[in-house]
Amino acid sequence: MHAPSLPLSFDWEDWWQLCLPGFSEASRFEDRLARATDLALALCEDLQAKGTWFCLVDQAQRHPELLRRIQAQGHAIALHGLDHTRACDQERPAFLRWLEEGKARLEDLCGAPVLGFRAPEWSLRGSADGFLEDVRASGFRYDSSRAPLAVLGDPGWPRQRHRRPDGLEVFPPPVVGKGAWSVPLWGWGMRTLPEAWLRRQLRLKAQAAAGTPLVIHPWELDEDQPDLPADVPFGHRWSHRAGLRGYGPRLRRMLTNFDLRPLEAFLDLGTLVP
Repeated sequence: MHAPSLPLSFDWEDWWQLCLPGFSEASRFEDRLARATDLALALCEDLQAKGTWFCLVDQAQRHPELLRRIQAQGHAIALHGLDHTRACDQERPAFLRWLEEGKARLEDLCGAPVLGFRAPEWSLRGSADGFLEDVRASGFRYDSSRAPLAVLGDPGWPRQRHRRPDGLEVFPPPVVGKGAWSVPLWGWGMRTLPEAWLRRQLRLKAQAAAGTPLVIHPWELDEDQPDLPADVPFGHRWSHRAGLRGYGPRLRRMLTNFDLRPLEAFLDLGTLVP
């Protein structure tokens, strides 16, 4: 019997990279990306997992040796942006230049085609709702930027992998529940909700071949990271910190016996085949 399969993804950014004013200057904060990357790669090794790493170009330029290590261990590289700026905070022409430059720079750094894109903070929403057309026009095969969840997106968006008429494949992150009771199966949701319930939801997603990728930030595995500054809004500080203690062992327990693969392995598949 084959293990149930799920797409696995990482948002490769440092602990301080919030989509807030004043959080774009690396010199203000302790650089902990190497430690977080080590922890995430160790997690993958323990689970015998391969994933797609959505990488920020600013971090890839600071840490090219880490990018090479990720690739050398068999993971796929996709684009998270030139930096951690929301798409919906940019004018469309500027976003298109940001997207194309990010793709070109990341491909130059990793020496391989970059097929996928995920906007920081699921930000192809609001004023950026139509920017998916630019993602396809820029040469990407797939996108994972739209959360079917209130505040971060639109609860009415599809919850399963789907293909747009222009050929762009869309991988929404996993969400369960209805209306005000909808919760994300990533971030604070995966860190705080009951393990047995989460594992059951992941199995249901796998059995349905939903194509909704697991989403892990390497910094979530770094329990000793500093607290965010006190002037950061409470909601950001809570969702950033809740459940960090023991998250690595929790993931190992929940994800054991899943077949975890990069998003690229799910392209063009109506249903997953062994």
